[in-house]
Amino acid sequence: MKLPVDETVPHPSSRFSFEATVASSLGIWAEGTVFLAAVSGGADSTALLTALAAIRAERGYRVHCLHVDHGIRSAEESRGDALAVKNLCASLRVPCRIISIPPGKIAETAKAGNLGIEGAARVFRHQAWNRESRRISAARILVAHTKDDLLETVLMRFLRGSGSVGLAALPKERGQILRPLLALNRSDVLEYLKIKGVSFRTDSTNEDIRYLRNRIRHKLVPCLDTLFPYWKKTVLALAETQRLTAEFLTAEVRQRILWEENRRGGASLCTSEALFFSQPQLIREEAIFQAADRVAVSGNAKRTARFDPDSIMPDRKKTVPPVPRRETIRLFAEGSAAAGRIDAGPIRIEKRGGNVFVSSSIETRDPYDEGFVLLIKEPGMYTLKGLKIVCQFPPPEKKPEVLPFGVPVKLGEQRSKGLGFFAHLPLAFRHSYQALYPGKGLDRMRYSGYTDSITAEDSKGPVACIFSEKDTVILLCREEKSAEKGACISFIIVYGGIDA
Repeated sequence: MKLPVDETVPHPSSRFSFEATVASSLGIWAEGTVFLAAVSGGADSTALLTALAAIRAERGYRVHCLHVDHGIRSAEESRGDALAVKNLCASLRVPCRIISIPPGKIAETAKAGNLGIEGAARVFRHQAWNRESRRISAARILVAHTKDDLLETVLMRFLRGSGSVGLAALPKERGQILRPLLALNRSDVLEYLKIKGVSFRTDSTNEDIRYLRNRIRHKLVPCLDTLFPYWKKTVLALAETQRLTAEFLTAEVRQRILWEENRRGGASLCTSEALFFSQPQLIREEAIFQAADRVAVSGNAKRTARFDPDSIMPDRKKTVPPVPRRETIRLFAEGSAAAGRIDAGPIRIEKRGGNVFVSSSIETRDPYDEGFVLLIKEPGMYTLKGLKIVCQFPPPEKKPEVLPFGVPVKLGEQRSKGLGFFAHLPLAFRHSYQALYPGKGLDRMRYSGYTDSITAEDSKGPVACIFSEKDTVILLCREEKSAEKGACISFIIVYGGIDA
């Protein structure tokens, strides 16, 4: 997209103001310092690279550019982006490196690691940045996030139910990454490019509202601008307050709960269960997040760059409410017996042998155990792996049929009306292959035709194994003889529904 210079553009002093802001954000560095600019070809990163080229001579800095082709979009569009960045670097006399990820690689990684496409792309992008930074001995990796990106991120995390750490303002600097445009708006970027007469590329996926950030940018933000013109100022104030809260909470957690490395069964961390559960619940939750971050970045390319406990899949159907990982982590932190072991994406949390373990589920996962968790805390309609689960208080005069544990029953004619069993809340459903293998539960030979199963645990322990194939469901459940009247919940299991 070309932005020609015309008579309506602002005074050229705006150009110098933009460049002065970038220079100030960089700080003071020694002459000859090397910076690596991450450039996609979009407006923000193009403006950043243009400004860096303008100020490098005055400061004596050296600037390099890295462009990562994620292999997600069409080959024609990706080649166009790479060529635009290459031509821009040539015109600015900036060394340029293009890294291309094979098409399909990110989608494969996303599926294997239970990540969204955006999350998997971030993993590869950060790996590329870090490798190139080491190769050229860069002092910092410069990323073109603006104030608008900060606001969108806060809104996105608020809608996902994030805590203080998630709602905290994007830091200007974290490790090797430096964000010189955080004090500038997207309108400042576009104005600067117009004055300079520099063109930029527009990513077609930026219009795809299947992605949460795009829905916020194109749907929610315009609504807020119209109805609440002051919202940006208040959200920025909220983010700053949460940043201070997060800094205090992070330091407090590190003092109260110490994680030790445990190498058995894959990279993992452990701490005393007694110590862990003696702390306030908020401390317990944040301790899990800190440990998960450490496990996620500890030297395995299959893991995420950072664990996001609030992430949801970008292509989730709009009619299905998101189920953040934070909810299942909170159940574990509360000490519920129904969550003695949970899998939250690439991370597994469990109680074992008097300790609490946080491990990479990619490395420690039983090959017969998918570890998918659906948490039920209150009556309602839920879906899991094609099963529709209705949770309701049973009428006193009409209780659903309850079978002794271990007795299989094919629903057959009863499939339309379903079959129920009693359980205590909270209850966790886990997608599992364990019950199909010798030594893990039922005899696999007897059920060799079944390829899928779901196990359920309530606050007292195992409740049921549900096997499904096509339009047949087998339900195995235990009797609740000692349950007090009104203390149980009826679960009606019906095949079908939306795949969770």
